[in-house]
Amino acid sequence: MKRSTAIINSMMALSIITGCNNTPGQPDDVIYSSDIFTVYTDRVTQGPHTARAISPVEIESNYTSPEESGISQLLHFRFSLNSRDNELPQGKSHTVLIGSDTVFTFGEAIEKFDSIKEKLAGKLNKDTKWTLKVNMNPVLNSFKKQGYYVTPTNDTIYKDDFKGVWVAGSVDPLSWDFENLYGKHDRKLKDRGDGIYEVTLNLNPTTERPENPTGWKVDSIDSRFPRYHSDQLLVDALYNMAICDIASNLRPDSTYRAGKEWDGVWTRDVSYSVYLALALLDPDNSYRSLKAKLKETPHGTVIVQDTGTGGSWPVSSDRIVWAMAAWEVYKVTGDKSMLKEAIEAIDNTLNDDMKVVWDSNFKLMHGEQSYLDWREQTYPRWMQPKDIYESMCLGTNVMYAEAFRVRDAMIKELESDYTPLWMGMDKEIANSINNNLWIPNLGYYSEYLYGGIYPIQSQAVDNLGQALSIVFDIANPEMARSIISKTPYTPYGISSVYPQMPDIKPYHNDAVWPFVQAYWNIAAAKAGNILALNKGLAALYRAAAFFGTNKELFVASNGDYRGTAVNSDSQLWSAAGNAAMIFRIIMGMTFEPDGIRFSPVVPPSFTGEKTLTNLKYRDATLTVKVIGTGDRIKSFTVNGEKDDDYFLKGDVTGNVEVLITMADNTIKPQDINSQPQAWMPATPIVDWVDNKGEIRNYSPGISYGLTVNSTFLDQITTPVATFIPDDNYSLMDIVPVLKETWSGFSCKPYEYIPAGSLTVVNADKIGKTGTSFIKDKDKASRFIELSPQKNTDVTFRVNVDTGGDYLLDVRYANGEGPINTENKCAIRMLYINGQEAGAIVMPQRGIDEWLSTGFSNMLRIKLKEGINELSIRHEIDNMNGNVNTALLQYVRIIKQ
Repeated sequence: MKRSTAIINSMMALSIITGCNNTPGQPDDVIYSSDIFTVYTDRVTQGPHTARAISPVEIESNYTSPEESGISQLLHFRFSLNSRDNELPQGKSHTVLIGSDTVFTFGEAIEKFDSIKEKLAGKLNKDTKWTLKVNMNPVLNSFKKQGYYVTPTNDTIYKDDFKGVWVAGSVDPLSWDFENLYGKHDRKLKDRGDGIYEVTLNLNPTTERPENPTGWKVDSIDSRFPRYHSDQLLVDALYNMAICDIASNLRPDSTYRAGKEWDGVWTRDVSYSVYLALALLDPDNSYRSLKAKLKETPHGTVIVQDTGTGGSWPVSSDRIVWAMAAWEVYKVTGDKSMLKEAIEAIDNTLNDDMKVVWDSNFKLMHGEQSYLDWREQTYPRWMQPKDIYESMCLGTNVMYAEAFRVRDAMIKELESDYTPLWMGMDKEIANSINNNLWIPNLGYYSEYLYGGIYPIQSQAVDNLGQALSIVFDIANPEMARSIISKTPYTPYGISSVYPQMPDIKPYHNDAVWPFVQAYWNIAAAKAGNILALNKGLAALYRAAAFFGTNKELFVASNGDYRGTAVNSDSQLWSAAGNAAMIFRIIMGMTFEPDGIRFSPVVPPSFTGEKTLTNLKYRDATLTVKVIGTGDRIKSFTVNGEKDDDYFLKGDVTGNVEVLITMADNTIKPQDINSQPQAWMPATPIVDWVDNKGEIRNYSPGISYGLTVNSTFLDQITTPVATFIPDDNYSLMDIVPVLKETWSGFSCKPYEYIPAGSLTVVNADKIGKTGTSFIKDKDKASRFIELSPQKNTDVTFRVNVDTGGDYLLDVRYANGEGPINTENKCAIRMLYINGQEAGAIVMPQRGIDEWLSTGFSNMLRIKLKEGINELSIRHEIDNMNGNVNTALLQYVRIIKQ
């Protein structure tokens, strides 16, 4: 039982879901019903499980996780060099009956068990000790012979960079989280002296499994926060739970942490939470939390991009969500004193992003999907951080469009004569989103463009990005209705992405995130889709009631909170999302600079009077009552005075009562595309010889679409693809399609460079070589060290026979950190003949892996005939501010 009183007092065929509305013969107390679970006004049921609201401050639950039935004796696992998923191709794993004395060989999959035998395997006892062994001699012999080893996934590991071998797998305490294996000493294998590495694992440990929830109870609700009362007791209790969970996340410094297990203040977490509910509930501490995510640089105040893929910004670039949150605080408070600081931070950040993140060809911003920052969960394995930087995604671009709009609105509110550098960008980005990311035949958006200089659309979806596109009017009303009705909707809620990647433990993959569901619900209400809204409210209520807390996420395919790679109780944005259902949907509040606009959407099961009291708004204390159901207002009064604009002015004072009587109209149902969870076909692994590719993991029944330079050419059903080149640089993608329904990710694009079109400028032709990061002086002499102290401006010349369009990238090393975290992505600006030509982004490639090299992003450039002067300059800081280092091996220039 959770007690927190002390803290508190401080595509597809459309299928209309049935039983999710008050249909004839359905009890009035049913909010939502499906074949799996039912949400009533006072309880939730799912098979033998019931969670019941005893009072507004108590819920009892007998929920039992399906994992209680026991863990199988079969273990699926893969080894890892240097904390990367690089032993076996996608879809391949070792399978073993725990307890067997098998010596595995690195890179050679052993899969002894078929699905029938797997079902017959027994259950694993708690705290089972078992020694896992692997023959590492193929790797060690390659180190001796060549100085490096190339894994079956084409990851080159140099002997000097080798950090060890770990294991990832399917049974606790193992997980499929490869990129966080560093530091996991219980999963690192040790050499016993003969090339056989081993580790003794304690599998299915008793201490790792949380107890099943029993419910939630508190003695009282903090009087500072608004109270909600209705005829739906469960909704009242869950609102109170959300308020309690939010209050529990207020840190001693009066900033908001991300959740019980995440003590830090994170830019995206707090920003999304502030928009949903925190700005209204606690505007002062909301802005204090936002201010904690600003940093001073030599160029002025900017927004912090938290640690992230490839060394944070600019690979991760969604820090701009801060602007949306700051604007929401202003609209709630009307406090103009905050605007100057907010404008400066937003504008400086946007100016930096326009130099480093903006793609002038596509009119979109580069960078990772917002909040989907665990790359192996939502990107194909071949995509390195530089590939993620080059991608252009939906959600982050929606937030850039909103940030430009917010900045301009703030300047207008301040009545400032300041003219920013970039005007009208909100509309330009919005148009580019719709031109480049909309999928007409599916009726919703692609999650991102990916694949390099000639990108293609992913056919998967990012549902936070889609919801934001509706909330912030990127999608027009017709598109909004299409998105909500046609996007696949899984049984337990809207999954973060769809379809899922196989063999990835649920986190962003195969997961429902309550805060994403909350934004989806707001979008569904705006689009007028009552069926989608009912299902979305039920998804939030089922999870919070059963689990006795607002979890960070739960598994989309079975609705359970266990089985996820990571999770947390009292997650800030999950709780804020639950509270937002009252503020933004049932009460229908939208905040504007000069007041609150009301447009409730009340499902037919939310009968009776719904009352929000003690709502602090500027210089007033509000009581808001909504009587009845529907989406049309019958009457609207403020302190008894009729108001046909349904608007409360921001200058009200004292005690104010807003009374809204709904028309009890029937909301015309739209379709929703209810689908079971689905998994992508495997990403093709292709061996290329003389422009002919053989799909190594070809599967009968899968079709493969061939695309060259972003243009679809053909579809094949054989394992061999032939590329017929012309005289231009080209990229070929091969995309798997399962039964004409679900597309997977493309293989790593095949790069064709015509003879005579490539110019390589080695480091020794560019500047002084040598670096202390590499002990071998001969190897070190192949690189130029670029740092804030060394070679801050390297200039060299390139002679070309013809002027025109070229492509440029650099081969580099950056061993300042792992590929999934920290903040030391190296950034340099390229100048050609004295003119700025773009940013060269060189993400981290591994901890102290200074021999591991890869290409930077690719730039489109123009060269004149004859001699051209190129300069690579250190002009812009990364998020670290001090460490901004890379080793430059060579520059590659390709004639288009």
